[in-house]
Amino acid sequence: MTLEKIRVVMDKEFDEIMKNRMILMTLLFMPLVFAVIMPISLVAPAVYSPDHFGSGNGTFMGGASGSGVTSQDSLIVFFMNAVMPFFMLMPGVLPTVIASYSIIGEKKNRTLEPLLAAPVTVYDILIGKALSAIIPALLTTWVSALLFFAISEAIVYSGLHRLIAPDPSVWGIGLLVLAPLLAFLGIMVALIISSRVNDPRVAQQISVVFIIPIMALFIGQVSGFLLLSVQVILILAVVLLVIDALVLRFARSMFDREEILTRWK
Repeated sequence: MTLEKIRVVMDKEFDEIMKNRMILMTLLFMPLVFAVIMPISLVAPAVYSPDHFGSGNGTFMGGASGSGVTSQDSLIVFFMNAVMPFFMLMPGVLPTVIASYSIIGEKKNRTLEPLLAAPVTVYDILIGKALSAIIPALLTTWVSALLFFAISEAIVYSGLHRLIAPDPSVWGIGLLVLAPLLAFLGIMVALIISSRVNDPRVAQQISVVFIIPIMALFIGQVSGFLLLSVQVILILAVVLLVIDALVLRFARSMFDREEILTRWK
């Protein structure tokens, strides 16, 4: 496995991505929806109608009267933190669209055979394809997160004439550490599935199962059962790092280039 060969695979994959309008629209549409809809549906009601959530003048999820932090502040921060699993979900889901196409689509377009016959290792192919899908997904996710905060803070300032923000360390570690690890896991699962089936839609549908654990994080966050903190995120990151390494080895064993070349129809 060499960086030069990985870069060659990545360049080829980026060219394919730029030619596919469906992939480009998916990469842009989903992050923009999250960045715009979430502040309007969650943050705006907490700013303009906090009584609907029963916050009143009491406490909510850690807000304490007399501590300088009002219950409304706690409510707003709670909703901002509650959507963090969705932003961790995006770099885990968006690459599956690219990965599902990158093998099956190339096979149908007769562009996969030259890559499999080239003097590159399976690890070069897997890592190159993974990074070419992860990088644009992470970039769009980070831009979407910044847009989410910009809209949220604009709503907060227009209603309360001050800024309220969640703990930046939680979001920073979540988006810069946990999200890439989730993205790598998602892309490896999609590549494994894509190497065994002949229809990209089937690969995408099977890969949707990957969403379930992330949705569990969101439900746990909203219900207050599992609040994401720096300690929780770091523990999850260590666990994911181990899982990613195991899944990469499994993907290497499942990605039989000779079978793909000779038996796919």
